Amino acid sequence: MKYNKKLIKNILTGIFALILLFWLFQIDWNNMSSKSNSGALFGVLSGALFIISMQIKNKEPKK
Repeated sequence: MKYNKKLIKNILTGIFALILLFWLFQIDWNNMSSKSNSGALFGVLSGALFIISMQIKNKEPKK
């Protein structure tokens, strides 16, 4: 069974976008330097990095 790689990447990107939105709503915007914001900020950062990494095209070796 052959999987469509583009479809799988798009589904994973959507899931990570939802995670990113969740963590954006967890941030206390009135007190950005608070220690309680560190988990939410790391969640936003990790979600953004996963989305960027899913959009980078893989280089295939030349034969």
